[in-house]
Amino acid sequence: MRRKGERLRPILLDTYGPEHGVARAIRDGDRWFGAWQRQKATPYAMLAKRTGIPLARISALDAGDRISRAELDALAIAWSVSTGDLIASIGESTQIVD
Repeated sequence: MRRKGERLRPILLDTYGPEHGVARAIRDGDRWFGAWQRQKATPYAMLAKRTGIPLARISALDAGDRISRAELDALAIAWSVSTGDLIASIGESTQIVD
């Protein structure tokens, strides 16, 4: 909770690249969702609360189910990463639907 007169601190976005921890985890065989979830240390319940995505759907995403643009946007906000970087980490492994 913000105190009276306190300034908001800017939220810096995490930049995804070849040497990012998620990229290394994916190269080692992890799925994109699990790699991000562990990198950002967000339990399923917290992720469901922050994104509005039901727990059952989060489990399906972790299992490799296709993902919508709205879900991508919600996850990007929860993990403080750009949607473009999130899509870059997915690659061809998961189908993105509109």
